[in-house]
Amino acid sequence: MLRGSRKYWFIAIMCGLITAGLAYQYLHNLKASYSPSELVRVVTASSNIKKDTIIDSKKIKITELPKSYAHPLALYQEESVVGKTAISDISAGEQILSSKLLTVHDMKQRLAYAVPEGKRAVSVAVNDVSGVAGYIEAGDRVDVVATVDIPVDDQGRSRTYTVLNLQNVQVIAVGENLKLVDEKKNPSNKTITLAVGVDEALPLVLSSERGSVRLMLRSPIDKTNFTPDPYQLNNLLNAPVQR
Repeated sequence: MLRGSRKYWFIAIMCGLITAGLAYQYLHNLKASYSPSELVRVVTASSNIKKDTIIDSKKIKITELPKSYAHPLALYQEESVVGKTAISDISAGEQILSSKLLTVHDMKQRLAYAVPEGKRAVSVAVNDVSGVAGYIEAGDRVDVVATVDIPVDDQGRSRTYTVLNLQNVQVIAVGENLKLVDEKKNPSNKTITLAVGVDEALPLVLSSERGSVRLMLRSPIDKTNFTPDPYQLNNLLNAPVQR
């Protein structure tokens, strides 16, 4: 009985060794069937990536796979992905495609993508004078000057002040759909959309609702800021004469 069992054990071990050898040979031949020139390194998601989130290095990995399996829109460098915003959900293990990352075209089509992190988009109405004759374009920076009437007593009397409301504010859109308004179609009703902090939005909205707003276009290289006192009509009498 024992001798017979040894025979079967021997047969089973030999079958296992043969199977292992065949499996190894198969994997070796499969690996050898792809030369290094046929393998590519693509960026894939190491975990699920939600839409409208910024991709960091912990969420991606480099995966090597046959060139024929690489998607035409696949990305090959980590630098092409890290810091970019996903515009759709990306599943773990999925190749990260350029079509799923925020592009300049997406920013032009959807205003929300053009708003810097920590900022809010606020639009103000302008005309040819308050909007610097239409020379302001998206990407420029402006200062906001507000003129408002401030009550001075209970009899309804007020005093007019002009104040430098905001400085060095980024313009993210001009007119509608992030494009310039056609002056022939709509010469008087224009808007300029600014990227401001929440604390900056409050005085901007208040002054535009209860007073008048004028924009001053800044030079791209001018980083200076000023803190002038509120200006009123009486200040005109004491204004220095420039020669």
